[in-house]
Amino acid sequence: MKKSYIGVTALAAVLLGIVLAVGISQYGHKYSISGSAADIERDIASRSGMEIEIRERVVTDDKLHFVFTVGQTVGSGELKRGWNRRYKLEYYGHGTNGIRERIVETSGGQYLMLAGRNDERIGRIHAIIDEAAYDVAIPDAPYYLVMTPVRSTNREFTTAMLVYDREGRELRRINLPADAASPPTR
Repeated sequence: MKKSYIGVTALAAVLLGIVLAVGISQYGHKYSISGSAADIERDIASRSGMEIEIRERVVTDDKLHFVFTVGQTVGSGELKRGWNRRYKLEYYGHGTNGIRERIVETSGGQYLMLAGRNDERIGRIHAIIDEAAYDVAIPDAPYYLVMTPVRSTNREFTTAMLVYDREGRELRRINLPADAASPPTR
């Protein structure tokens, strides 16, 4: 009886070891991006066939956010860090919007991500999410990627935005009528 118990225990241990080895291997394959610009570019090229150039990267909590170009088009994306300190691709996209915006969830809370090419010399973006307003300074650089902590919301994008140049002149309103006043900044 004791020999059969030892045999069953040994078999269970071997099977558990195999399951763990396969699971760790699959996890390592899923979370395989180092977070370097070259590694991100290589991963997206292998998935999409697009040759991209990473312009900016910012880490917030367990996520790495990036802005990139494909020719003249600007895009953004997000990687999630695993326990092996490597990343997996959560999303990426590009298009004709001059300002890439998204509300992202991290292990530390929610952030408003604003990214893009700064051809218009944007100095500040007044972003409205639900009833709260956030005044976000945009760096004076060819490309920008700014992460701003926000109050918890179910939204994926801002409610509206006012975009100002470096001298404080309004450049445009996004989802806000021309005659509407913006709520005060919090």
